[in-house]
Amino acid sequence: MSDSLFLVQLGLRYLHIYGAIALFGGSLFARFAVVPTLATLSEDDRRKLHEQIRSRWGKFVHIAVAAVLISGIANLGLASQYDFEPRIYNMLAGIKFLLALPIFFFASMLVGRSETAAKFQKEAGKWLTVNIILAVIIVLIGGVLKFVERKPKAKPATSQVEQVERTFIR
Repeated sequence: MSDSLFLVQLGLRYLHIYGAIALFGGSLFARFAVVPTLATLSEDDRRKLHEQIRSRWGKFVHIAVAAVLISGIANLGLASQYDFEPRIYNMLAGIKFLLALPIFFFASMLVGRSETAAKFQKEAGKWLTVNIILAVIIVLIGGVLKFVERKPKAKPATSQVEQVERTFIR
């Protein structure tokens, strides 16, 4: 806790986790409760219920996407102050980031109002399943990243004497 950025990192971690929980939990609920329920309703009732859910849940999706995206990018920036062993951290973090992008897209389409969004909504079960699978992979990668050894990078030498010492005395 001696790190001067501890509170910032803690806040970003919570923001990231809560945003991810909302997206993942919402996808699970929609896939295994809402989609099967909608299938039992008449077309008119299905449309009305979908619109009610979409208008309420869409705000949460957009806030959660923003929270995960902002905190994830900030965390990647903060990670640059460390050296990682083994050196797979950056690759895995990049893969995790790339896998999150379709989650954001599909979640946004499933609560959207455009004609394109309507096409995704007709196959909501499929896209929710894709989101759930991607989210599980991201969580698994995140678990690995948590245990990658990290060491603060050496501070750059401020004088020529320190540069010489770092070069030859190590």
